[in-house]
Amino acid sequence: MKLWATRSMLMGAATLFVIAGLPACGREAETAKPSVEANKENAAMRTEVPLTRPIALDKAGEVANVEFELPAPGPNASPELMLGVRLVRPDAESGTSLSIRLVEAGIAARVSLIRMEEGAIKTVPLTRDAANLRERIPVPIDGTVPGLTMSGVEPSLLESAGLVDAALYYDVLQFAYAENIKPGHYRLTIELTGEHPEFRDDTAELLVAYFKKAK
Repeated sequence: MKLWATRSMLMGAATLFVIAGLPACGREAETAKPSVEANKENAAMRTEVPLTRPIALDKAGEVANVEFELPAPGPNASPELMLGVRLVRPDAESGTSLSIRLVEAGIAARVSLIRMEEGAIKTVPLTRDAANLRERIPVPIDGTVPGLTMSGVEPSLLESAGLVDAALYYDVLQFAYAENIKPGHYRLTIELTGEHPEFRDDTAELLVAYFKKAK
């Protein structure tokens, strides 16, 4: 199972493919709530971060439109919110292979995150990683991003929410992220701008989750 990575770990990697090939790593003891058994029905009903939703990556058009509550990040998480995709595979080999294919495919999208307050709606500025994972690039006002990049999230929050099955392998890819985001009520929309029929038979999930805090 590979879920975690701090932003500094990702940005300090020499190449994309080195990260893609890393095996699952042991992790230090967490202080979050005890993990609960994964449950697909509960995951589909969840409206608080971290959250997942089924997502298709083969056809152009809106693939995500979800409102959610964002709690404070907690002691192990960074106040940066990852907006992306989680791959769920039976083993590391197939997961890593699919991750590399998705990154190489250049799955362009328009990503919008708005904060919904009483009497006001505010667009949240987003940032994305460059392909080399070393540069942070502001996402333009129209929300366009050129594709997915390798990423990671804080795992204990997903475990305590029942969003992790220890028998499966997970990989995380990001479209963009929000820096120094405040708790509140938000709406996320993601629209793919191109067709990718080669991924018709590959399942994926929308993932909205905090990054792991750097040491």
